Amino acid sequence: MTLRKRLASIAVAILTAPLLTVLVPASPASAHGWVTSPPSRQDQCATGAVANCGQIQYEPQSVEAKKGSQKCSGGSSFTVLDDDGKGWRVTSIGSATAFTWKNTAMHRTLNWEYYVDGRLHQTFTNGNAQPGASVTHQLTGLPGGRHKILAVWNIYDTAMAFYACSDVNVNGTGNPTDPPPPTGCGPLWNAATVYTSGAVVQHNGRKYTARWWTQGETPGTTGEWGVWQDNGPC
Repeated sequence: MTLRKRLASIAVAILTAPLLTVLVPASPASAHGWVTSPPSRQDQCATGAVANCGQIQYEPQSVEAKKGSQKCSGGSSFTVLDDDGKGWRVTSIGSATAFTWKNTAMHRTLNWEYYVDGRLHQTFTNGNAQPGASVTHQLTGLPGGRHKILAVWNIYDTAMAFYACSDVNVNGTGNPTDPPPPTGCGPLWNAATVYTSGAVVQHNGRKYTARWWTQGETPGTTGEWGVWQDNGPC
């Protein structure tokens, strides 16, 4: 190749590079969504009902993490959502109540799961189809009193899920003689629940943290080097 041809080739490459950059499409946004009714913790941050939430106040739809978490943050960086003592607004609801998701992008759905204080209460499916911009589920048979309800949207074709916690008072009443739940000890351990690394539970009055994925292994029985790390009494 002559010098003139080489210089011409270089010039063409330089001129077309910006065009190629423009033509390359941006990566599509992944599915996003959160519970707006009853107001979830991230929704309260977004509306200003609760202040000093950090970045989540600008993107309540982005609480995305791997499936199987029992945390309000899902194990994502939005750890403020895991703080039970932050002063979240409690919504009075009935034993049958509609939970509504607002979706800003849609993916095929495996299911939606609803946990009451760490126990799976109801599951909804839609045939692995894409949901609409708004999805409502009617929860029934909710126990009376104060509860934290974790809503989980499990995506069909990825390992990810979206998480949202709503603090509620079912029927607006509770037993005033019941002692308040221990602060920071997490939900009661449930043999049917899948726990991942970092999940916190309470069992027999003690707090435990999962070291890795586990299901059905009782805290306090796995030994010093087992899956459950004993963090002491609640």
